[in-house]
Amino acid sequence: MIKISLSKGFTLPRLGKEAFAKLMRSGVEYDKASGLFIIKDASKIDSIVAIIRESTNDTISIELQCVLCGKDAGCYECEFSNGCDRLHVSNKCICKDCMLKGYDNYIEHIRSLTNRIV
Repeated sequence: MIKISLSKGFTLPRLGKEAFAKLMRSGVEYDKASGLFIIKDASKIDSIVAIIRESTNDTISIELQCVLCGKDAGCYECEFSNGCDRLHVSNKCICKDCMLKGYDNYIEHIRSLTNRIV
């Protein structure tokens, strides 16, 4: 399984020249220093996933970032992943750890965000 993060870099197995070039034209950048791919144009995520799937013949998991703590939300193991359309709904979610901390944790985070705006 290949995990693709919408919010930070991710690794891929070695791709051929043609697949690599297609990815670069589809809004992905490659950072040679870190060896990570970075999605710069998330509106093209459908074609990016198709290129990776076609060139690797592997399953792809889109990984979202937790809106509360900033870590990966753990989409590949989430109980709601079958009904979640991560390509079209949102680029953030809530990870299991933050979810277990409960609704009060979520409300406190939202309050801290609104206090910064005011």
